[in-house]
Amino acid sequence: MRSAGGPVRRVVVAAALALALGLSGCAAGSDYSAQTASTLQHGVLEVATAAHANDLAGAQTKLAALAKLNDAALAKGEISSARHAAINTSIVAVRADLTQLQDQAEKAQLQQQLQQLQQQQQQKDQKDKGHGKGKSGSDGDG
Repeated sequence: MRSAGGPVRRVVVAAALALALGLSGCAAGSDYSAQTASTLQHGVLEVATAAHANDLAGAQTKLAALAKLNDAALAKGEISSARHAAINTSIVAVRADLTQLQDQAEKAQLQQQLQQLQQQQQQKDQKDKGHGKGKSGSDGDG
């Protein structure tokens, strides 16, 4: 049941980024053009799509691209430094969440691999014990 919670959390992370950018005014307004807002919102959508697909590495890549778009918009004078800072703060928070989720996924995968190896070892041990008993039993009869 833990695995079912993972994708939900990833979607929540992506949604939190979208919400944070939306609340910080990432829509066309007097501060910047509709094209700039659309570009940034498209970047948010790409992060959300990757997270929804359970592609954490892809979401991280898309998030890095969004950060570059944010920096480029600032450099071109398309957004204010305050807007850039607000978006960057959201990006940093989501990056931390994605990193944590990646770490948890890797840990869960390692734990699963360890469990499989332990089960294989137990099966081998049981098989070896079974063969050992069978040999001693037949040796004693013969």
